[in-house]
Amino acid sequence: MQPNNTSYYIKENEWDEMLEVAIECAIGDASVEVENGVYSPFQLEEMVDKNSVITTANSFLALTYAYSTKDLLAVIDDNLTLLPGGEDWKFGSINK
Repeated sequence: MQPNNTSYYIKENEWDEMLEVAIECAIGDASVEVENGVYSPFQLEEMVDKNSVITTANSFLALTYAYSTKDLLAVIDDNLTLLPGGEDWKFGSINK
């Protein structure tokens, strides 16, 4: 990270370690939420393909370096539709 008086900038190739930490935290939080807490954090950790999550997160983060703020939301939405379940999300057909 590069300090800049009031904020920090993360270079595109510096995200992996932060994503690893974020995934660990998210798995702990998700263990309470997924299926009403039926899975322990250890079980969820076995179920999550961390490499795939990091690859997907990096592809979305790369968009922030390639697109203007004005265009970014639309580009993110387009990319979300490419993920598993994305078409259902786009057309509002996700079962609740």
